[in-house]
Amino acid sequence: MPWKGEKDPYRIWLSEIILQQTRVEQGWAYYENFIQAYPTVQDLAAAPEETVFRLWQGLGYYARCKNMLAAARQIVEQFHGHFPNTYDAIQSLKGVGPYTAAAIASFAFNLPHAVLDGNVFRVLSRYFDIDTPIDSTTGKKQFTALAQELLPHAQSAAYNQSIMDFGAVICKPQQPACSICPLAKKCKALQLNLVGLLPVKTKKLIIKKRYFYYLVLQYKDKIYIRKRTENDIWQNLHEFILIETQQPADIPTLQTMPVFKNTLVDISYNIDGTSAAFKQQLTHQTIYSQFIFMSVKKQPEMPGYIAVPRTQLDDFAFPKTITDFLKSRELSLF
Repeated sequence: MPWKGEKDPYRIWLSEIILQQTRVEQGWAYYENFIQAYPTVQDLAAAPEETVFRLWQGLGYYARCKNMLAAARQIVEQFHGHFPNTYDAIQSLKGVGPYTAAAIASFAFNLPHAVLDGNVFRVLSRYFDIDTPIDSTTGKKQFTALAQELLPHAQSAAYNQSIMDFGAVICKPQQPACSICPLAKKCKALQLNLVGLLPVKTKKLIIKKRYFYYLVLQYKDKIYIRKRTENDIWQNLHEFILIETQQPADIPTLQTMPVFKNTLVDISYNIDGTSAAFKQQLTHQTIYSQFIFMSVKKQPEMPGYIAVPRTQLDDFAFPKTITDFLKSRELSLF
């Protein structure tokens, strides 16, 4: 991986932000694209927001991108373009928490700060047989203190990288390689047959279902879109006219809803067809989407929306569901 052994704090920070809630296989190409487009933090700070979001498109969790851009500008304005070199200063950056600050401080500056990610939680909980929930306040304090106590201060970067890699390769969440583990003889969880029960979490992940019906409203060769500004998923990305429901709905049902009527008030439209169904799985939500093709002969009044030529839609940053739809070329059939 290109960030392994990296000492440039900007590149380490970039890799850490990209890999939050993202598989390495997916984030790798994005990391290289960002490094190529923005070799320095000054380059990133000077980039237009829309261009940065376009490069991030498809990676998800877009608040990360917004915070990343804000942090780059913070470094330029507050730290005069020099990446901060202390733990507290690094953590003051927008979107940087304790784990990311420790990783940058350790890997870039070899400062004695223990990195505590999911891999480290798992290794420590199993090796020491700790059943304190890792997502509890008590658990976070306990594991943070233990990780810091175990850290060899003169070799913090090497140790942090090693224990994370150990958790990823040997002490895996499922089917850990206990038979070849060099720590097996002293692993308390293995001795007590508790490996599969550790670490402990108190919170059960609840997946919410949401149903998005996008009205692809076309006047002549232009389609209406807007930027999402609500404090919700996909903030600052663009979308077509959206009707959200709590349950699946057909077109006649949608047309009876007040939100549909209020959105298209005094607009005479034709429904030209519908797309296939699309599904996007997020950490806490499942988004089911369908696109409804609509056309009007008279230019409508659509406050908050802009009319964009169909051929220029690729110039805007959309969430993955909409980019998948555009790639499917279904729009070109209407």
